[in-house]
Amino acid sequence: MSDVTTNERQIGWWQRWRAARERLSPVFGMNRRNVELVYAHNERRHYPIADDKILCKELFAEIGVPVAPTIAIGRGLFEVDAILELLRERESFVVKPASGSGGDGIVVVGERTESGWRTPKGREIAVHELRHHLANITFGSFSKEMEDRILVEERIVPHDLYNAFWPDGVCDLRIIVLRGRPLLSMVRVPTRRSGGRANLHQGGIGVAVDVASGLTYRAISRGELVDIHPESGELLIGRTLPEWRACVEVALAAASAVPLGYLGVDICVDHRWGPVILEINARPGLEIQNICGRTLGEALRGEALP
Repeated sequence: MSDVTTNERQIGWWQRWRAARERLSPVFGMNRRNVELVYAHNERRHYPIADDKILCKELFAEIGVPVAPTIAIGRGLFEVDAILELLRERESFVVKPASGSGGDGIVVVGERTESGWRTPKGREIAVHELRHHLANITFGSFSKEMEDRILVEERIVPHDLYNAFWPDGVCDLRIIVLRGRPLLSMVRVPTRRSGGRANLHQGGIGVAVDVASGLTYRAISRGELVDIHPESGELLIGRTLPEWRACVEVALAAASAVPLGYLGVDICVDHRWGPVILEINARPGLEIQNICGRTLGEALRGEALP
């Protein structure tokens, strides 16, 4: 009996010590992020707003938060041919699965050809190939759902600075917002390794941004600190991002429009429209801490940049 009591005391002491250590530590791991940020500020019933690009976009468009213009929405296989007919004479557009993630299923079209279209990277897409891709989206091939919807948008043309970072893909901004307060921000820059996607896990470059000024101050490529893009040769740090104040205001407007207290807001700066929302994430990843060289705990405490 005494052994059980001793063990219980040891476990209780260890649990209290661990809780105290986590409160004092500025580092947020997955479990701590989930408990203290995601679960504490986001009700699960509101996740679909962030997970469905069409639902989210329609909400933002209704209240004037800037988004890329919508060309078409397909709600099932029966609408695929109608969408194709609408796109036949279009030079450029972007096709997305409404519930996709990580860039999966997104097709960017740059120009019309005799047999179909061509992507900005030069890949030919025949009409029958696009039909097959649209059908796969409705079958849920790029999402966790059994079925999905098709979103077709105007193609974003990035601001000159982002285009200089990497011309064969679209850089995006991520701003982490907690209850109306921007905490951390980074630019995700595509590479050849990432297939032109602004995805860090696929080989994209993360560039830290000072939330107060919009100045880039640190960049990481494949786990290594870099100053320039290893492929484009463009300087990544010490750059003041265009329309930064407007980007922060758009992120805060998007955050205030949804019933989520903690989220990542993804933005692209188009050279015609300015900042537009790409999507929001109710469970933003933690890699931004490594990119920024600053933890969520330090950002919450308002500690100065390193």
